[in-house]
Amino acid sequence: MKFKTILALVFALVIVIFSLQNSEVTPVKFLVWNLSMSRVLIILGSFSIGLLVGILVSMKKRILP
Repeated sequence: MKFKTILALVFALVIVIFSLQNSEVTPVKFLVWNLSMSRVLIILGSFSIGLLVGILVSMKKRILP
């Protein structure tokens, strides 16, 4: 395996372990919504959105020289 792949897997594992250790319910306010969510969902959702944005930005650089 490539070094970057191993590093990404280790980083993802650390994120999952961190989120599972913080499983309390937390109030979330966003614009007009007030929710109570598990911190696991907040952490993993934030990580997923960041990952998606990173992939989209890197694809833009590949397409446009």
